[in-house]
Amino acid sequence: MCQLAAYVGDGPIAPLLLRAIELQEAYFGGHASGLGVVDDGVLKIEKDIGPVERVRKTTKIESLEGSAGIAHSRFGYGFYDPRYNTKRMAHPFPDCTEKLALMHNGIINNYKELWGELKGRHTFTSYEDEVDDITDSEVAVHLLEDALAEGLSMEEALRRVASRLKGSFLLACIWTEEPEAVWIANWHQPCVIAVGYDESMFCSTPTGFEHVRDRFHHFFTPPKNSIIKLERGGVTVTPLDPERRVPQLRLDRELLKELILEVLRREGETDVRDLWYKLFPEGWARVLGVSAEEARKLIMEEGITIGNPYFEVLEELVEEGLIRRRVDRRLEAGVEGVPRFAYALGEG
Repeated sequence: MCQLAAYVGDGPIAPLLLRAIELQEAYFGGHASGLGVVDDGVLKIEKDIGPVERVRKTTKIESLEGSAGIAHSRFGYGFYDPRYNTKRMAHPFPDCTEKLALMHNGIINNYKELWGELKGRHTFTSYEDEVDDITDSEVAVHLLEDALAEGLSMEEALRRVASRLKGSFLLACIWTEEPEAVWIANWHQPCVIAVGYDESMFCSTPTGFEHVRDRFHHFFTPPKNSIIKLERGGVTVTPLDPERRVPQLRLDRELLKELILEVLRREGETDVRDLWYKLFPEGWARVLGVSAEEARKLIMEEGITIGNPYFEVLEELVEEGLIRRRVDRRLEAGVEGVPRFAYALGEG
C-alpha cells in the first residue's frame, strides 16, 4: 500500500499535495516521494527516494505549479531490498510522449507479462539494470498511452487498461489534453474525495486533508470499482467494470479493536505494518467473517483493501486512551528518517 493525493484548481498545488502525502506517509509510505503537474499545457515531474522532508531538499519539487497534479508516497518492495527503491522507480511515471503521467496504489501481479509485451515499443523509465526489473506500476501508463493513441477517450482507455491488470490497483493520471482534470480508476484501494468551490481533491486517507479541511465543503468515499474524474468544483463517478462484482464484506470494528489490543499485549510496541501482518490471515478472516483461506484470496489475489477501516480503528483506540501512538523514524528501503506510526498500550 502507498499513500496518494491529487488536486485540481487554483490553489498552491505543490504545498497542498506535498503536505497531503506527508501527513499520510507514516502509515504506508515514505520510501520515495513524487509530484507531477500539468503547467500551461506542459507535463512536469519531480521525484526522489525518501519521505517528503528529504525530497524537498534534493529536488525542485516545491517549485512545481499547475492546474492539476498527482502526488505519491511510495511503500515498495525496497522495504526488503533497497536496490528496488530508486529515483527511477518512484512515482509518477511519464508515458513516451511526455503528455501523460500516472501513479498507482496496489500490486500488479501480471506486470512482467505486460512488460514483455510492451517493452519492444516503449521506453520504461523505471528500469534498473542492477536488478533487471521495473516498477510494476509503469506498465499501466504505457497501456494507457496505447489506448489513447487509438483514439479512445480517457474513460474508455482506463476501462481497457483495468481489464488487463491482475491484482490490486488504483490508477490516477494527468494528461496535457485535459489540463484541468485528474482521472482515477479504482478497483478497491483507499480513496477519499473532497469538493470545494472551483477545486477538488483526492487523498488515500482522511488524514491527508487535515491541512485543507476549511477549503472544501463536501467529503465522500466513492464506490469501489469506479472511474472518478476530478474537475474544478465537481467530481464525476462512473462504473469501472460493470461486469465485476465488489465483494460485500462487513468488517467487525469492535472485534478488530480486541484483536489489535491482543497483539499489543503480547508483542509490546508494534509498528503499523507489522501489526497488520500479525493479524493476517486469521485475524482479518475473523474480522471479515470469512475463512482464513478466503481472507488470503480476497486480499492477496482479488485486491480487496481494508486499509482505511484499519487506520480508523487505530485512531479510535488512540482517542479512547486504550493505545498510544508515536512516529518512529527509521532506516527503510535504504533511506534514513522514514516515518512510521508505532502503537503500544496505554495513553500517549
